[in-house]
Amino acid sequence: MRHSPFRSGTDALAGGALAVALALASAGCGDDDATCGPGDAPASGLTLTVAGETVSFGSFTASENNDCTDFSSGVISVSVHGTQAGGAQPLTLCLPRPDLLGATPVAVVPNRNPPMAGDRVQLVDVSAGLAGGCAVVLDAAATPTVTATFTGYCDGGKDPAGYAVALSGDVTLTRTCNGTTDTVTGTLGGQVAVTVQ
Repeated sequence: MRHSPFRSGTDALAGGALAVALALASAGCGDDDATCGPGDAPASGLTLTVAGETVSFGSFTASENNDCTDFSSGVISVSVHGTQAGGAQPLTLCLPRPDLLGATPVAVVPNRNPPMAGDRVQLVDVSAGLAGGCAVVLDAAATPTVTATFTGYCDGGKDPAGYAVALSGDVTLTRTCNGTTDTVTGTLGGQVAVTVQ
């Protein structure tokens, strides 16, 4: 019995379904997951510069904490939290709609709960210890002029490979130094690796 050089309809359908499945799998994160994950982003790469002094933040983790969830969306918000290198002062973001983030830079907005419909990244806190016993904390009443950019961000930020986040722009801070309090501008910059929990 000779085999036909043509595949049966069933074989053709199975082959087509396999090709579609492979294409969809590779679309999520690129070839061999090459685009998922933080890449070469450092573990302590975000910086805050105040009056010529720069401190760094690292050890960032992301987890679904419901801290700024838009309950009408059905999506659980994600908190991204790190600390000042050599200290415990926080830098915290909240992502109300992690499913809508991608490679396009987005505006960072103040922390508000419930979030507004267009909120993608909220700045919850940034505090730092500075030289001479000085300290700065976020002025929560002020609006940051910061953008956030996510790279290696797959599956709405849930991919276990993690991702990288970069911040760029200015925030208003309250500085306390030797018993005196004033308002200063801090500049956020750099990129950091984020571990998904």
